[in-house]
Amino acid sequence: MRTIRNALLSAVAAAILPMSGLGMQAATIAVEIGNRLVKLVDQAERGRVRDFREAGVRIRSAPGTGTSARGLGNPGDRATIHRMVVGEMVRCPNGSANSEWFDITNRRTSVSGFVSGCFI
Repeated sequence: MRTIRNALLSAVAAAILPMSGLGMQAATIAVEIGNRLVKLVDQAERGRVRDFREAGVRIRSAPGTGTSARGLGNPGDRATIHRMVVGEMVRCPNGSANSEWFDITNRRTSVSGFVSGCFI
């Protein structure tokens, strides 16, 4: 999701800056558009339902691996996403790194907490 936001912001900035000789104003406009895009993506994620990608995914009390686990999520449980936050960088099973964490509620167990974007 962060990659999509960054790509959109870059595309908007690339389109605006060359069209205007007003570098500072164009940069301000690009930043404002980027901020609005981030808000739109965040609002679109709220209330969405996703599934856990692996068995035994820890639902944590805060967005980090050092925090206590409140429960587990498994494929088929489904999770309601309340918001996305930036937290501890996690190495995903596919080798990529991800710092996006989702504030979720497991729909089967009603346990709420944070899950790395790698696993949902």
